Amino acid sequence: MAEISRQELIALRLASHRLAPALSSKPAPFKRVEQAVQWLGAVQAQEYAHARWAVGSRFTGDAAISDAAVEQALAQRKLVRSWVLRGTLHIVAAAELRWMLALAAPALLTRTAAAYREVNLDEAAFRKILPALRECLEGGRQLTRVELFAALAQRRINTEGHRGGRILYRAAQTGLLCLGDPQGKQARYTLLDEWLPLEAELPREDALQQLAQRYFASHGPATLADFTWWSGLVASEARTALEMAAPGLTHALFEGSTVWWSKRTPVPVQSAGKPALQLLAGFDEYVLGYTDRQAIVDPAHAAKLMTPNGLFRPALLLGGRVAGTWQAELKKGALNISTAPFAPLPRGSGGVLRLAAQRYADFMALPLGEVG
Repeated sequence: MAEISRQELIALRLASHRLAPALSSKPAPFKRVEQAVQWLGAVQAQEYAHARWAVGSRFTGDAAISDAAVEQALAQRKLVRSWVLRGTLHIVAAAELRWMLALAAPALLTRTAAAYREVNLDEAAFRKILPALRECLEGGRQLTRVELFAALAQRRINTEGHRGGRILYRAAQTGLLCLGDPQGKQARYTLLDEWLPLEAELPREDALQQLAQRYFASHGPATLADFTWWSGLVASEARTALEMAAPGLTHALFEGSTVWWSKRTPVPVQSAGKPALQLLAGFDEYVLGYTDRQAIVDPAHAAKLMTPNGLFRPALLLGGRVAGTWQAELKKGALNISTAPFAPLPRGSGGVLRLAAQRYADFMALPLGEVG
């Protein structure tokens, strides 16, 4: 089996993620926001603002979009936010939420059963709670977490401690509710069947194949272990999904492991200029979507990017590798960008850093202030 180098792996991943600055045969840019989300499969969205930039950063040049465009796609119900893969909050294409939930739910419900039992939630309890939850939201209601818990309390359902959160997770996992329009910075819950039109069921085998195709096309080269973790599927189903998707994939060895990616991945072009510098979102799939991140993150600096409690900070990407972190601050009407490189950036990087910062400021529709 052929082997690929770290440099080749990084170049292919940048191309798969649609983050490559130069491709020999550039793919047609995404024409709609939901196409970018559909391409990635699912965009982790517990940090809502960064999730929107994770989508926006896949649009470049004349195709660049704004933060408002992503929010509009959510408001128009072309995208939806809910707990999908791994029981984590994601943004997905609205037309795909139900088949993804159906695919992910069995393993997820088994995996979380002990957590439910810890707060006295079993099947008998849910037979009472879920219908009550439906009553609270029927008629197109959208309620914040506090409002929804108050409505459940009126029906003598305890939501104290972790119990309320577990109830909401279960309701989302089973397709009862999703997130609707936010109220300021507060998320609001609504009934999925009232929020989105019903879609035809996708047979489980077709769903498995489609999810594997989506992952390896947008995240490859990646291992089976990467896909198993990202999807949340049990190992046997993840293996089956890869086998079904394999005719459209190519594979090679990378540091002793087999990695897979789409045969249609554009061939990256070696650039003679300076390495590209990009500002990635917190929890961006380019960093998050793998079990082993050493190819793009030096282990000596990994804790600066990924905290012990699972927080993925916004990454400063240089030549496809994480070279530091960054943050934005709105001050006097302008967006200031500050970086924390792991090591001094190459001489002359100031100009490309400002270009990357300008791209983010344009996305946010704000003037760019200080960059450093």
